[in-house]
Amino acid sequence: MNDWRARLRSQLQISGKTRSQVCSEAGLNPAYLTQILEQKGATPRIDNLSKLAAVLDTSVSYLVEGVELDPVSVQVVSFFGTLTPDRRDAALAVLRDMAAASHTNE
Repeated sequence: MNDWRARLRSQLQISGKTRSQVCSEAGLNPAYLTQILEQKGATPRIDNLSKLAAVLDTSVSYLVEGVELDPVSVQVVSFFGTLTPDRRDAALAVLRDMAAASHTNE
């Protein structure tokens, strides 16, 4: 599965809930899932995707990218998003150095 619609459909099936139930629990229009899943070119807003992910017990990162992040990674991403561009660059430089050092110590 390499697209968000397939991952969303899969999570919906795993949940055992109907599209309408998921939308209701997420506070969305009952037809919202059908609209974004079936209409070509329809894409969900990130806030709505976040609501759906919460109801489906998954993450936005999994639905969008196919990557499930552990709680620490989610926290790191959250912190990273609050940094200024200069601090973001500095943090990346530190992480690159740490990763390079880890590879040479193996």
